[in-house]
Amino acid sequence: MTIIKKRSLLLYVGFITLIVFANYTLYHIPIYNPIPSGVVLGSIIDFLIVIPLITYFLIIRKKYSLKYMGVVILAGYGAAYLIIPNAHIQQYAFLPYVILFSEGLFVLLELYIFYKILTKLPKLIREYKALSLENSLFLYNLRLSLDKNLPNQKVLQVFLSEFAIFYYSLFSWNKKIKVSNGQSFTYHNKTSVMSVYIMLIHAIVIESVGFHYLLHGWNEIVAYVVLFLNVYTVLYFLGEINATRLTPFILSDEKLYLQTGLSKSMELPLDSIKEFKYYDGPEKFTRKELATLFDARVIDFIIEKPTFEILLKEPQTLNLLYGIQRKVDRIVLNIDEPNRFYEELTKQIK
Repeated sequence: MTIIKKRSLLLYVGFITLIVFANYTLYHIPIYNPIPSGVVLGSIIDFLIVIPLITYFLIIRKKYSLKYMGVVILAGYGAAYLIIPNAHIQQYAFLPYVILFSEGLFVLLELYIFYKILTKLPKLIREYKALSLENSLFLYNLRLSLDKNLPNQKVLQVFLSEFAIFYYSLFSWNKKIKVSNGQSFTYHNKTSVMSVYIMLIHAIVIESVGFHYLLHGWNEIVAYVVLFLNVYTVLYFLGEINATRLTPFILSDEKLYLQTGLSKSMELPLDSIKEFKYYDGPEKFTRKELATLFDARVIDFIIEKPTFEILLKEPQTLNLLYGIQRKVDRIVLNIDEPNRFYEELTKQIK
């Protein structure tokens, strides 16, 4: 993470903390009572306008999809609902309609994007089917199809991630690995990654049942929001299981494709590799190293030391969920068949 990014994040956390703390103190310390109606309006502006604008300029702009603004506005409304007493917030009966209107704008944006996808759908399907004949890498094939037919559409990357989560979690259980162009290398069979995700799913399901009823007695809206998030998290973990199982690393004559589950992927040209070697560094990486490192290992109960390290001639793009990207100049990874991987990649580089 660069100094500028760190400063932006620190500024953002500082501003949000100050706004939330000031408003909470205002309504929950008796010395400020009674509260003038103008102060309540100021608090509403803080949560529904100021916080979303700060989030946009310090976090979202130039990095994330504008779609996240809808989530930020909803979060701001939720914070206002929890912090401002009902007796005050009920004076502004129009608030739910403002939220519905703002969210409606984002829905219209999504419908417009959906329309653009529909107009290109026949080409997208043909392109995806042609790629699927060569391999079974769903996320990779879908991303290539979108980049070819709808290039430079960052908002689509959000839909791509969500679609991939639902595909892998619900519709890929009977799928098998197929690779006709290149060699495949699995990276999870010698780990406990599947057990980790099953344990997390089990914990979330148990927690959801009890926690939902506890929250339901306090606030129904919050209870259902938390329940929805828990269900989405379970689907994500199921998607990670199948994505890890079905997406081995692929080595072709020109590229090395690395996808670790759903969350991280990179298409690496072989001529961009500066050095490929067995890893001989420390087990843990510093925060500075992690900023420009692609750690292609899966999660595990005990994270094994990387087997290999790839140094790059120049930074390459690492794709994360929801269209987020960052530049990395170094890759570490583990392979189920390290000797074969070392021989084949060394041969291709030479």
